[in-house]
Amino acid sequence: MAGRSYTYSAYLVADKIDLASYRKEYPNKIISASSSELYYLLAEDQFMFILNYGVVVFSNMKQGDMQWEINRIITYSSHAKHSPVEDDLKVEYTDEKQILIGFNEIKIGQFDHNVNKMVMMNLAQTVAIDHYSILGEQILSSINTHTDLMRRKGRVLLSKRKALQFIGTTLSAKNTIAQHLYIMDSPDVAWENEFLDQLHKQLVKHFELASRYKALETTLQIVGDNLDVYLSYNNHRESSRLEWIIIILIVIEVIDTLLSKVI
Repeated sequence: MAGRSYTYSAYLVADKIDLASYRKEYPNKIISASSSELYYLLAEDQFMFILNYGVVVFSNMKQGDMQWEINRIITYSSHAKHSPVEDDLKVEYTDEKQILIGFNEIKIGQFDHNVNKMVMMNLAQTVAIDHYSILGEQILSSINTHTDLMRRKGRVLLSKRKALQFIGTTLSAKNTIAQHLYIMDSPDVAWENEFLDQLHKQLVKHFELASRYKALETTLQIVGDNLDVYLSYNNHRESSRLEWIIIILIVIEVIDTLLSKVI
């Protein structure tokens, strides 16, 4: 394995991948599987790692072969992405029993399936963070348009339905991150393996996952705070409308009573 370089490519292709159906249809060449991931050895030194939160990672595969696999995976996915978020990584595996992760190079002194999956998992996490960061900024940009209108004209045109859609998207992002991404804690496989634990921590640091995750959390919190204001405003507006309807009905009833007495 000395001096052997692996090139990894990760793509976020959908919101969710139905791993159970995919595994049932393609059971061959699976090295390991769970409810959240499938790990394949497609050919010598060519691996594919599929995560149920919509990410697929390849190693040492040509672009055409990767696209062919992605097209097949998408048929088992929900809300496929027309422009997948992607990232690449090059790793050199050596015989030196150490981990060297610098700005321009990554050297790992051990190779097995757990090490390979650890690298692929962290690369998958970085494209997931990128995706949800972009999504959060898009939602915040849309909300800022309404916030600016409220500042300039004292009016809010963001409907309750649209606000609830934003809230649903934000909560979905938060839930996916909490369930599937190991930013602050190590995955289970690293708990009893010091080498894997150190590799995970250094990859998290290399990809700046912790700081990017906190930035994403801040963005989603700002989105949530804004949406709370809009929902409160819409609820107040609906209450006021109901109060006026009741007042009008009472007035009509009083007028009708007076007219009946006069007649």
